[in-house]
Amino acid sequence: MKHDREFWTRHVKDWRRSGLTQAQYCRRHRLLKGTLGYWASTLNKPKAAGSALVEVGRTEVKPQQSNCPIELAVQGGYLLRLWPGVEPAHLREVLLVLERR
Repeated sequence: MKHDREFWTRHVKDWRRSGLTQAQYCRRHRLLKGTLGYWASTLNKPKAAGSALVEVGRTEVKPQQSNCPIELAVQGGYLLRLWPGVEPAHLREVLLVLERR
């Protein structure tokens, strides 16, 4: 059974308040210790500012500009160069990889 972030947030908070070890808490609630540990670590990390994807706008490309790339300076010193015809799904994959770094 797959659980969501809300489920694990509640269990991490409850475990921390319980005074039990992770192993004891997990046995009592039939959870995997490694998974509770992962979520405890993940939820403890501060969120990076500005890590959400934001659409900045759209414009029509004029025919004489059709071969010109769009360049975006991305946090961390990356330059993302997009050529006409890039599929939106592929762009999302690229941005997700950059966000994880």
